[in-house]
Amino acid sequence: MVLIGFYKLRERFLKAILNDTLSHAHILIGPDGIGKSLLAETVAREILGFGDRDSVDIIRVRPEKTIITVNQVREVVLEASLKPYEGQKKVIIFYEADRIGQEGQNALLKTIEEPMEGVFFFLLSENEMFMRDTIKSRCHLHKLMPMDAGEMKAFVEAFVPSHNAREEKRVQEETLKLSYGGKKGKVEPPRILQVNEQDKAHAISLSRGIPGRAEEILLSGGKDLGLEQVLALLLTLAHRKKQRSPEVYPVLSFVEILKETPLEVFFDDFIFGVHGVLKKKSLDEEVFMEASLQEKMDVISRELTFSVLEKYLEVFFDMRKYIQRGVNIHAETVLNSVLLRLAGV
Repeated sequence: MVLIGFYKLRERFLKAILNDTLSHAHILIGPDGIGKSLLAETVAREILGFGDRDSVDIIRVRPEKTIITVNQVREVVLEASLKPYEGQKKVIIFYEADRIGQEGQNALLKTIEEPMEGVFFFLLSENEMFMRDTIKSRCHLHKLMPMDAGEMKAFVEAFVPSHNAREEKRVQEETLKLSYGGKKGKVEPPRILQVNEQDKAHAISLSRGIPGRAEEILLSGGKDLGLEQVLALLLTLAHRKKQRSPEVYPVLSFVEILKETPLEVFFDDFIFGVHGVLKKKSLDEEVFMEASLQEKMDVISRELTFSVLEKYLEVFFDMRKYIQRGVNIHAETVLNSVLLRLAGV
């Protein structure tokens, strides 16, 4: 996939690589789907100078289940002390670096403090609040902001043919494996995207400037599942208020629906949804193109007052402070607390 956006940052990286002045450690911060991984992989290949091909000198570290363990970090520390296999440099990428445990961060700190020559670290994270200040102080911090409309349009235009080409290649490779291996099986047909200009505009309008969201919307046939869940929750809250019902179970039932969604993603979806309702109420504008979403938005904007919607936002902004401080980060506990507070507004 071609990297879109972050042009100034990429230019700074490239200039530092060409001048041999690139710092040894970097933290890339940004929401899920913004392009941290693609940017890190692109810069890593530029550092190694091998063009677009992959290399054994790019070491990738991902969480085992929920965390990056201290043993994983120790393996990386050992790897960092060894000579590169293909060239003169080595790049180590930590995905979801905020999931490195405290022991792991302690083990990593000394290596970042006293780096081996030619070894570069990239730590990718949605939230740097869970990373030790001593590690952050020894890294260059880069915050990746949502893309503008022009960049999102360029991303969508590039994504559709790229996805279709990958699907066709997948089918060819799987068919060859079956034919040469003499195995019986069925190759899943290519999932070819057929989208028009309205579909693209719809995905861009709901993406919030995050390429990964636009990708999910296109692959799901134009649906923003996170936003649909938020509007369903707002409808439930509105119905409960209209009926003056003391029953909180309909609201708490959303714990089961939302428990697989990362808290930060749910918080972003909810805040985006409420802002959409406020925009509808104040400007009477059509916020979303999809008819079913717009119908829900119309009902919510009629039933919930400005005051109530603003109090909902206060609940999320208040709870986000606790999450960022690392307090009460058990997802279901936080989710229960948020839903109870919403029901109490």
